[in-house]
Formats: sequence, structure tokens, C-alpha cells
Amino acid sequence: SDGDVIRYTIKNKPAWANFDKTTGVLSGTPTKQRHVDRTFSGIVITAIDKKNARVALPAFDIRVVNESFYEPPTISGTPKQQINVGQTYTFNPIVSYTSDGSLTFSITNLPSWASFDTATGQLSGTPTPNDLGDHSNIVISVTESDGQTSSLPAFNLTVNATAASYNEAYRLLLQASFGTTPEAIQAVMSKGVNAWVDEQLAEPSAYENANDSHLSHLQRTLQIAETIEPTTDWYANGIFNQVSALKSVDEYQMAAWWENALGHPNSSHGNDQLRQKVAYALSQLLVVANKESPLADRGEALAFYYDILARNAFGNYRTLLDEMSRSPTMGVYLSHQGNQKADLVAATTPDENFAREIIQLFSIGLYELNLDGSPNRDNDPSTYPDAGDNYVESYTQEDVVEMAKVMTGWDLVNNNRYGNSSKRQGDYTTYMEFTPSEHEDEVAESGDGQVTIMGNTFALNSGADGSGLDAALDILFNHPNTAPFVSRHLIMRLVTSNPSSAYIARVARVFNDNGLGERGDLKAVVRAILLDDEARSASTQQMATFGKVKEPLLALTQFLRAFDVQPLDGWQGRDGNTTINGVYWYKFPEEELGQAPLRARSVFNFYLPDFVPSANYFSQNRLVAPELQIQTDQMLVTFNNQIYNFINNNEKNKIEKINGKTLNEHAASKGHWSDNLLINFDRELALYEMALDGDSNGDFANMELTDPVTGLRYKEKAVDALIEHLNQLLLGGNMMDEYRAALRHYLLEGAGSQHSDDVREAWI
Repeated sequence: SDGDVIRYTIKNKPAWANFDKTTGVLSGTPTKQRHVDRTFSGIVITAIDKKNARVALPAFDIRVVNESFYEPPTISGTPKQQINVGQTYTFNPIVSYTSDGSLTFSITNLPSWASFDTATGQLSGTPTPNDLGDHSNIVISVTESDGQTSSLPAFNLTVNATAASYNEAYRLLLQASFGTTPEAIQAVMSKGVNAWVDEQLAEPSAYENANDSHLSHLQRTLQIAETIEPTTDWYANGIFNQVSALKSVDEYQMAAWWENALGHPNSSHGNDQLRQKVAYALSQLLVVANKESPLADRGEALAFYYDILARNAFGNYRTLLDEMSRSPTMGVYLSHQGNQKADLVAATTPDENFAREIIQLFSIGLYELNLDGSPNRDNDPSTYPDAGDNYVESYTQEDVVEMAKVMTGWDLVNNNRYGNSSKRQGDYTTYMEFTPSEHEDEVAESGDGQVTIMGNTFALNSGADGSGLDAALDILFNHPNTAPFVSRHLIMRLVTSNPSSAYIARVARVFNDNGLGERGDLKAVVRAILLDDEARSASTQQMATFGKVKEPLLALTQFLRAFDVQPLDGWQGRDGNTTINGVYWYKFPEEELGQAPLRARSVFNFYLPDFVPSANYFSQNRLVAPELQIQTDQMLVTFNNQIYNFINNNEKNKIEKINGKTLNEHAASKGHWSDNLLINFDRELALYEMALDGDSNGDFANMELTDPVTGLRYKEKAVDALIEHLNQLLLGGNMMDEYRAALRHYLLEGAGSQHSDDVREAWI
């Protein structure tokens, strides 16, 4: 028509549609289930002008074909089907639904110990011993307001008995190992605290069979040296490293130590966690370090010494004192190797360094002690506490002078001359030998041939070797101070910095007598420490005076063990041609952590046992916190940077999925200059994605989507699940609310979010 269109009409308009008579626009959205799979036929739109002339479109049909929009809600997720007594169970199903209808969740065969949220579908609860057994045919369903229902497949939920709760297992492993792992937690829970401790005390070590595959610290150090430097003639004259005197051997013994602490996937190294933890504790009592020349050049000496500690960790303290005193490592470190007898003409006397420290630091301490470690003021160590405020010195300078006489005549095997401590002389992998001609001669000095230490007199040339050392060590070992002195140290290193006097006394009694008449049985002492009520009581754990600050090295080992650390295979050795497998490579942890085993700055260890931080809280409550002495602001920064570096540079998923390299490609770019180990977030990423998507296929598809049921981002649920997992794994369920809130905010809103890459965002 030539006239202007003034209106439109429609025939057979769908009920769900709108029609604008002035524009002719037909629009609308089918929103009801009854609209699905239906054709709306014979629709005719006609235009009419002012002269009433008409023109119509050909009749057309509309078929609603977007059926998925109207499908019933889908429900997914894989419920965990095993739970231990005392362990918290939580399952949140994932629902996909695009309608604006309401949803309701339901469950059949709900376990009596669990609760179910009909608004969210969350199944949660904590079973008790009364709930043991199978709970069968559990079905969780979701129903839309129009009546459409979807259900998860039926599943069974089994409640298993445990001999220890999760919290009990976690606490024990902090004390008795280098860090918790999910497998270790389950082992303690299933076996119980006592059984696990006894099993560890009986765990085979490197010292029962010299020919088995479980290598000692020294054996493994030498093996690593020969692997990384295969062209070095390590035994040029028959004695390891004597001709070469390479500093790298200390790096190799550090690599061997990581195996003891972290465990090794292809050997038994580190299976004896309790033995290794006690050895580390003893290394902070009977201190040696690579700081004293030439120990840094003869790292095998440190490996030899660590074997003394580990072998005797469950042995007798008297044997430990003996082997420590005769070791070349301690001989060089505290200068009784090559100790000279008195020279009347030159007016010299024997060196007193080791003599003083074995009394003061290794056995009895500065002051007389009662059995409970309190000052002995009444000359009776069995009664305590004593009135007064005075301290009675446990030894005199004359005792040191007399002890120094005993410590003459000791020298390195295969030394070219007595007392030489050149880095290219002597054998550091065997005990020192006694040289009678260099031993103090009391008679020649117009003496009586006797020495007196703390009121006990014996012949200077007594004992099978004529050194008098056995008699001197017997005096120190049997001194009343030794039991509380050693017991307190081990309690502080394993359990708590501020043990009660009663706790010290109970352990000291075991040191004095293991129940079979044996004194100094460290296996019995360690068992008494770990199984004491003060160590195990849940109420004690809540006391402000209980526990200890985690020293940086142990914080790192816990972190690495928690995330399934393994050696990085395929990095290049020093020659650039040798491929290294199965070796942890982190050479100088003291640079970031302020400490490393056998690398203390002095004989007084990394920190003093009675260090009181400057904060008033400690002095007002009469508390010590030794580990805080090295936790400076700078150290905390470098420690956290090192954790970041391990995550950013050594995590399996970062390497493969973010950097796009194979592990072999990554390792080939690494050498002896880098930190070479591998951590693994597979478990954490799978848990995160299960909470996010209800599956673990690696796409993290719901990263930016919102849950139609709760109105919350799926990412919030995933972050909450991850934080709780880390809370249990790293903190034993003790995360503070403030810390949780701050961490949650960072993970949800932090600058690290990469919204264009779901996999990268999940990893970050």
C-alpha cells in the first residue's frame, strides 16, 4: 500500500509471547516446562495502513527446541565413602540449574550421626565409636519446584575404628617426626599413639645390617659424592677425600640429611622418622659444626658424626658420650684432637676447651640440679623444690683442669704427625686413636698419677687403652645432674619448651632406671617423653605454657613433607654431563632459615635453651622460647620468600600446566647451583576442583560461575574446602578465625586471580 502503516495484528500468538501492535515486534521467552518440545503453528502477522489496506507475512511456526534450558536440575559430586571415628565428614553436592524455580534437597538413609541441610544438600557430621560400621544405600536428591528430581547414585559410607583421633595423631607427629603426611596421620589413627611409638622404636635402621640397602648417613654421603662427581678420585690414597679435601662433600652430607628428614621414594631412608628426629635433637645438645676448620673441607667428618647420633638415638647415653668424645669431628671442633700434654719448660698445659664443654654442655650443666631440674640447694637431688634463691655450681675450674689431662693423646688415624689438623691429613671416617706417648704424664710432673674430677679420683692411665677416658665419662654419666639435664633438653626439643618440673622428674627417673636396672637407656627415655600425660593430654595442649615455637628448619620439613616432596630427577651434576637422579638438592638452608643441621654458629647451638624474648608476656609468665632467638624479622622474610620460591619453581603442576614443560625438560635446565626438589599439589587441586565442579577433570569450569542454590560463587565453596584441608594438614585443625578470614579474602580477591585462565587461577 502507499499509505503509512498505522497498526499490526497477529493471529495464533503463543501465550508466552508479547506482541507490539505499533511496531509489529513479536518477543518473549518460553519459561514453563509445558512449552518444551512444542510447536506453535499458523502464526500470521499483518500490517494495516490508514486506508485499511492490509499485507500479511506468510504463516509461520515457532518450535521451542532449547530443551536443555528446561531439563531437570542436575546433581553431581563424589561423596567420600570412608570416614574414621572422630573425623569430620562434609560433602556438598554440585547442582546445575538455569530456571528461576526453587530447589529442595532430600536424603534417604541418613546416618544417625550426620545432619543434612535441605537448602544446600550438605551432608556433614562427626561419627563416634558407637557409629562404627557400614551405612548403606544413601541417596541424595534435588527437586525443582515443578516436581522434576535428580539424584546421585546410591553410595555406602563406612565408619572405621581408630585408636587415636586426628588431633592426637597430628600432635604426636609434630613431636616425633619431621612433619605430618596424610599417610602418617592415618597410620597413627589406626594403630594408636602407643603402638605407633613402639613401632618406630623398633623400626629397622641403617645400623642393624651393614650390607642391606638402608645406608647410613656416611654411606649415603659417599654414594652421592661418587654419583655427582664421578671423575673425582675420592680414594686417591685409600682414604676418602683426604687428597681432594673438597668442600662439596659437606653439600653431599646435607643432601643425605634431607633424605633422613623427608623420606625417600626409592629407599628406606627416612622411614625411621622418630630415630632421625631424636638424632636431630641430640645434634643440638652435642653440638659440632662445619664452622671449625677443616670440617668444611672434610664433610665426611660431619656425616660420620651424625651416624653416631642416629645410631645411639635409641641406645645408651654412656655409649653416646664415649663415641662422641672419640670422634674426629668433635676432636677437631673442640680442639682435643692433638691435645698436647703439659710442657714444664714451655709452661703450657692441656687445652681445656672440650673438657669444659663436656661437663657444662654435654652432661651436668652449670649448677647442681634436683631430679626435676630445679636448683639443688640442700645437697639432696631427690627432694624438691628447695627453699632459697642461691645456685650451687656443679663443677670447679680444677675439675676442668683435671678433665683436660684425660683428653690428651687423641689424634686422627693416618695423620702424618701428632696433632696435625691440615685438611689433607688424617681419616675423618673412623674414631680417633689414643697415643700413649702424648698422654699427660702426672708422674713425670712429680704427680701421683691420679686425677680427681668432682671428688672422684682415678688413675690417669686407667682403662683398657690407658687413657682414663672411661673413668672420667663414668663420673659424668653417673652424676645426679645428668638425668634431668639430658631429659629436659630432649623434652624441649621434642615436645614443649616449658615442661613442668613433674614432667622432667618423671622422665629423669626413667633415665636413671629404665625398669630393668639400666641407666641412660635413651629408647626408654624417648618413650617416656612422648607417652607422658603432659605430652598427650588434650587439656595440656590448651594451656598457654605448653608447646614450642616451630623452628624454621622444622617448619620447612613439615611443609615439604605435607606436599609429597620428592627428589627432582634429571638435573645436571657439576661437570655438566652427569644426570643426577634421586638426590634432594638444597645445599645451604641456613642462608634462608638461619639454621641447618651440623651448621650452628657456636657450640651453644642455634639458640640458647633459656632464651626469654623481650615481650613482657614471656617474662611475666616465666616462659622461655629458644626458637624465637633466631626468628628475626629478616629471617621471617627470607623464610617466606624461600617457601614462595619452592612453590613457584619446584611444584609439579606449575612446571607442567603453567610453564608448559615436561619434568624432564625442567630438570635438564637445573644444575648444582639451583635448589632441586619437587613438590606436588595434585591432591590440593583435585580437592579444590571437586568442591568447585563436582569432578576432577582439570578444567575448573565453574571458576567464575555462581551456584544457583546459594547465590554464592562456586569458587567460594572451593576456597573454603581448600582452606579447611590446609588447616587440617598444616595446623591440625587449629587455624584462628582471623587467619582463616584473611586467607579466604586473599584467595578470593587477591591480585593473583587470573580470570582468563581457570587452571592458572586454581593453581595460584
